[in-house]
Parts: sequence; C-alpha cells; structure tokens
Amino acid sequence: MLPPSGNARILIFAHFVNTFGNGAYLTTSALFLTRSVGLSPAQVALGLAVAAAVGMALSTPMGYVADRYGAKRVMLGTLLLLAVAYAGLIAVRGVWSFTLLASVIAVGEACAKSANGAMVATAVPPEQRLRLRAYLRSANNAGIGLGALAGSLPLLLDTRAAYVVMLLGNTATFLLAVTVLTRVRPAAPVPARPGDQPRLIALRDRPFLSFALVDGLVASLYNEMLSFALPLWLALRAHAPLWLVSATLLINTMGCVLFQVRAARGADGPASGARVGRRGALVVAGSCVLFGLTADLPVWLSCVVVLVAAAVHVLGELFLSTGTWAVIFGLAPEWAQGQYQGAYLTGRQIGNMVTPPLLTALVIGAGGPGWLVVGAVFVVAGLAYPWLVGWGIRTRAVAVPAGV
Repeated sequence: MLPPSGNARILIFAHFVNTFGNGAYLTTSALFLTRSVGLSPAQVALGLAVAAAVGMALSTPMGYVADRYGAKRVMLGTLLLLAVAYAGLIAVRGVWSFTLLASVIAVGEACAKSANGAMVATAVPPEQRLRLRAYLRSANNAGIGLGALAGSLPLLLDTRAAYVVMLLGNTATFLLAVTVLTRVRPAAPVPARPGDQPRLIALRDRPFLSFALVDGLVASLYNEMLSFALPLWLALRAHAPLWLVSATLLINTMGCVLFQVRAARGADGPASGARVGRRGALVVAGSCVLFGLTADLPVWLSCVVVLVAAAVHVLGELFLSTGTWAVIFGLAPEWAQGQYQGAYLTGRQIGNMVTPPLLTALVIGAGGPGWLVVGAVFVVAGLAYPWLVGWGIRTRAVAVPAGV
C-alpha cells in the first residue's frame, strides 16, 4: 500500500495529515460560519466567490514562484501561512474579515497545489511521477473521508467551542505537515529558464491552455455529478431514497483509495495519457446513461442501477485523473512544472464555476435526456484529448521521445 521509504513516502504522509484536517473543516465550515460567526448564507457565498476569483487569477504566478524559489521552500512557507489563516477564522466577526481571510486561503491553496505538483516532479525520477501522484490521490481521499468523520463531532455538538477546537485541530495538521516535509531530501537542481523563454510560459502555451480548459470542465463535471447533481436528481426526478447519495460517495472514495495506484499503470507519457483519458471519458459517459435511466424505474431497480452507475463512474474517474497527470507532467518543461500546475488549476477553477449551473439546467431542467447531453460532453472531450495533446507535443521546443 506504500511506496519505498524516502521522499515519496514523506510526501504521502504529509498530504494525508493535511487533508485530514481539511476534511474536518470542509464538513463543518458552513455551519461554523453561519451559526457561530453569524454570517448569512449570501455573505458566505460572496466571500467564497471573491476568494475563488483571487485564487484563480494568481494560480499561475504562484506556480512560477514555486519554480523560481524552490517547491519545497514555497510549500513550507505556504503551509505556515495557511495555518495562520485558518486559525484567524476564529476571530472573524463580519463579511469583510471573512472575505479577506478566505482570499488568503484561496491564494495559499493555489500556491500549495502548484508547489505540490512541482515537488512531485522533483521528488522522484520521471518514470515514477504518475505512481507517486496516484498514491497522493489515494491519501487525499482517505484523509478527506476520515477528516469528515472527525468533523461530525463538532456538528453534533453545534457549539462555538467545538468549532474552535476543530479550527485549531486543522491548524495543527498544517504544522505537522510542515514538520514532516522538512525531511524531504533536496532535489537535484532544475535547469534554469532559457533566456529566450518568457517567465510565464504556461500562459502562452495555447495547446496546454486548451487542454486545461477542456479537462478542467471534465474534472469538475465528474466530481459534481455525485456531490451536486445526483442528490437533486434523486430527490426531484428519480424519487429514489437519498441514502444512495452516501452509498455512491462511499463507492467513489473507496475506489479512489484502493485502485488509483493500479489505474496509474496505464500511462507513461502525454500521448498514452491522452488515450487513457479518452477511455475514462467514454466510461464516465456510460455512467451518465445509467443515471438517466433511473427516472422511470421501480425504486428497487433504480437503487441497483444507481450503485452500478457509481461503480462505472469511479472507474472512468480513475482513468481520467491518470491521463491528466501524464499530460501535465509530460507537456511542462522541467523548469516550469509549478506554473504549468497552476495554469491547469486555473482551467479547473473555471470548470468549477461553470459546472453547477450547467448540471442544474441539464439534469434537473431536462431530466433523462439531460444526462445524455452530459454524457455527450464527456464523449466529445474524450475524442478531443488525443488531438489536443498531439498539438501540444508538436509544439514542444524539445521533441517528446517516440512511443510516449
């Protein structure tokens, strides 16, 4: 279940610790901000929207910072900043102080994700990057899931003291992650940026930006399908029991924890990553068809089909995430891994903005045919992957070796 000891295992443990605290916070944040701080839902939404815009605007520059000053150094500083910011939420009393701290957290998380990707690129040899990234995703799902369980206690108590303890606990996980990451051995120096290359080269890389926009939408769609669209579908259209939501999320979490590393064996470069991503998109499209069939089925059969669709969905998700990592690592110059991670994150954030209203209009507004349209989006995107990645390979300054 673990890679050999060394940088990879250190990164995995630090990631698990950090996501455990994040899972507890995410579970309790809405009630903490509304019931304890006293913000209205509209004020919380405003603060988060402003923070998301700030984080999106600075994702690529933060990745450049990680490349320029070293991923490990930037990661440690960012985790310390996030520890202070999350602890500062205890002192929030109004919408403006919340918006300020939420913006700091959004920028910090964007920087941490870019730096984390750059650390993966330098912590192990290139042929081991996808495997390490798969281990990190498994640790992420395990940490979030266990953290959500821990966060249920403050929800049950529903007191300010319980929420404060949760925030301090989350802060402690950031500090523990910092302590663990200090043990990462320094990586070999990455060649400096060539003098004729722009600093923010990722923002000029049209093939990569096109892939980031398409894949960012796809990733947002397959995430929001289970957490956003399915609950509304079951309640308003399929009239099926809502416990299916928890069951499908459990299937998804367990699938990612247990099988992500195995799924990462299917790609060894951007071209093969595009093919794996295409396969994943077509599989997720199949799950959309299954979800759409449940509108007119008897309740017992609808339950069975939903659970089967969830299993099909997580299989496609495993392939899609593997393909994404292979493309990002493969198309990014070694000296710009951080900023390419940040540029991809911008595409993902745009997808996060578009997906909720899109799914609402299609799934809830159009019913079963709407699920077919969502599936068609996956099919089109999957068929576009090889073309987009091929475009990117042809425009690389250094040719990608044949067969990868």
